[in-house]
Amino acid sequence: MLPRCLIGVMLVLAPVTAPAQGLDAAAAAEGAKFLAEEKGVGLSIGVLWNGRTHFYGFGESVKRGAAPTKDTAFEIGSISKTMSGLLLARAVLAGKADLNDDVRKYLDGDYPGLALEGEPVRLLHLANMTSGLPDNLPDLSKLDPDPGRFKHAEALKAYGKARFLADLHGLKPATKPGENVAHSNTAAQLLIYALERIYGMPYDQILAREIESGFDAKGVATGYDSEGRVAAVLPRDQFGYRYSAADMLRYAALQLDESDPAVALSHKGTWFTLDKQTWVGLTWIVSQLPDGGRVLRTSGGTWGFASVMMVWPEKKLAVVLLANKASDTAQGRLSEIANRIAALPPE
Repeated sequence: MLPRCLIGVMLVLAPVTAPAQGLDAAAAAEGAKFLAEEKGVGLSIGVLWNGRTHFYGFGESVKRGAAPTKDTAFEIGSISKTMSGLLLARAVLAGKADLNDDVRKYLDGDYPGLALEGEPVRLLHLANMTSGLPDNLPDLSKLDPDPGRFKHAEALKAYGKARFLADLHGLKPATKPGENVAHSNTAAQLLIYALERIYGMPYDQILAREIESGFDAKGVATGYDSEGRVAAVLPRDQFGYRYSAADMLRYAALQLDESDPAVALSHKGTWFTLDKQTWVGLTWIVSQLPDGGRVLRTSGGTWGFASVMMVWPEKKLAVVLLANKASDTAQGRLSEIANRIAALPPE
């Protein structure tokens, strides 16, 4: 749980040779430092600044292999949840849904547990991380120890929508919906199923139509756990979405275009810290900066990957970092790299 006091158009993207040696030199230094500190395997960095793209690859996409390119796909984990947030915003603006809808409106059957203290779990709560629902369904802790998480992967492959919804009958929020922010894959999965009902098609088809236009990853990085062992592939429908740095900068270009009402809505605050300087939008965590601008942050961690995407709308800047080794410290270090890039002189 993150206490209130602590929660800290699509452009035509043509890769160019970065003219500013400041960015090139900084990226080279940051990539080498990250791999050394994390004992990492590979790292792909993409920077979109004033409409121009810059790509940097370090290490190996698979051990004893070549460095990742801008087209090498990595698991992005929870970054994909911002896509669900944008899809929800589009549905709301199209009049297909309302953020305050009780999620049970989009479920068949009776789910009396999806409310607490008279407050139902609403679509908004699923998207802004305040549902109070548990982090994961199913609970796979009984499978530990599981080096590489291969038993976990097999269990998730066998755990489909029907079993998820059956288990959902036995759940209830731990806290009143809307009050506290806490990461919940359960809530994010439930939002996906609600979006399928709202859009009238499978989620992969929604993504293909609404988000993935122009995505064209070639080759896939191998993920490694914190001990350097090959990690199991996370099923796509369990947040195992794989995209390249080039793909993610296409998505970043979309997120930088706040003239799009759905993008603006997905960035709008729906839960605030006490000082009102940080808020949660539709999955995005947004912070007000001392210079008056904002930074939007999302990150992902899977069994073999760590990723961060940060967007500075006023700077017309987005940075995506994709690493193919998981650790407890990787996402924090990737965020630090993004912030140091943002502190460079404007491109």
